[in-house]
Amino acid sequence: MSQLKKTIPEFLAYLKSLPISRTASSDILTICVGNESADLDSIASAITYSYCQYIYNQSCNPEEKFSLTIPIIDIPREDLSLRRDVMYVLEKLSIKEEELFFIEDLVSLKKQAPHGTKLNSYLVDNNDAPKNLKNYIDNVVGIIDHHFDLQKHLDAEPRVVKVSGSCSSLVFNYWYEKLQGDHEVVMNIAPFLMGAILIDTSNRQRKVESSDKLAIKRCQEVINGADDEVSAQGLQDTSAFYKEMKSRKNDIRGFSVSDILKKDYKQFNFQGKGPEGLEIGLSSIVKRMSWLFGEHDGETEFIKQCKKFQKERGLDVLVLLTSWRKAGVSHRELVIMGDPKVVRGLIEKVSDKLALQQFGGDFDQGVAMFRQLNVEATRKQVVPYLEEAYSEAN
Repeated sequence: MSQLKKTIPEFLAYLKSLPISRTASSDILTICVGNESADLDSIASAITYSYCQYIYNQSCNPEEKFSLTIPIIDIPREDLSLRRDVMYVLEKLSIKEEELFFIEDLVSLKKQAPHGTKLNSYLVDNNDAPKNLKNYIDNVVGIIDHHFDLQKHLDAEPRVVKVSGSCSSLVFNYWYEKLQGDHEVVMNIAPFLMGAILIDTSNRQRKVESSDKLAIKRCQEVINGADDEVSAQGLQDTSAFYKEMKSRKNDIRGFSVSDILKKDYKQFNFQGKGPEGLEIGLSSIVKRMSWLFGEHDGETEFIKQCKKFQKERGLDVLVLLTSWRKAGVSHRELVIMGDPKVVRGLIEKVSDKLALQQFGGDFDQGVAMFRQLNVEATRKQVVPYLEEAYSEAN
């Protein structure tokens, strides 16, 4: 391997070794960040984008040869351990936790940078700057995402916002084409992104779009053509890889209620017709409510801890989205907490779209629990439904 074409672990170690004067060139600090759920898709997309940008600048863009993009994971470092599937993949690919950049690293970099340094950001798995980073990011310069298009940052380059099972598929295809299928680079990124694609498409069984099929085909070609098992990272058997990742992702035993809620969490501020906004948080959870009650001293105590989390985050509404599969069948639940009038108004607007059937809670107490029979609607669909419901009513 040439000196320039470092592996991903070598690239991250290289970034960590640099002084801020080298990282922030020409009074500009550039990052790439996923969304605040910081799942495998966001993390793999951000790291891969930054790595490929480095390779491209070194090989094809002499004017930007010394420009670097730092991948940021949008959670505190201590929260990485809640993502057991991510920890497994990072270990498998020899990526050390101490070589990763988290929120506190971004804050530190920003403080160390010379006065007046602007923060440019590429966004992946998101098409608007995460709320908690809006005060840090000065310019959004590029976007690759598979969520609902908010029609912001329209001058970003690239700006790829399209339907895809996984954002990692879009990132892979973008750089595969831009680097003209460079075998050495593709071999470095394929195992990482393949993991995220498998998780997001349930091992290629659900929500597989044309972009995913193309990325999977390209990934498998290079993995299956690897010279040895080490180079392929043991990924010729993708089903075994997926099974292990899924098992670890679904393992939340021993987590506190707060840990469960923040493990896969996003927060939004919905704007209505008037000056008042709605601060809403949504937690995706991999176990059903009855399991959660059983593990956390019953329904009353679990709800009490949820309301504590809601208060700490300054939320008007907290939504729990549970999902699991049994005997090959998907199941979902939606639990909503907040002001009784607001909760009732939101549910009335989205009930038909999500095919909700109430099984617990009490609207008058500001807590309602539903079976969500529209099992195809993930958080990506639920968020715009709720936002539309709030904007119409307020």
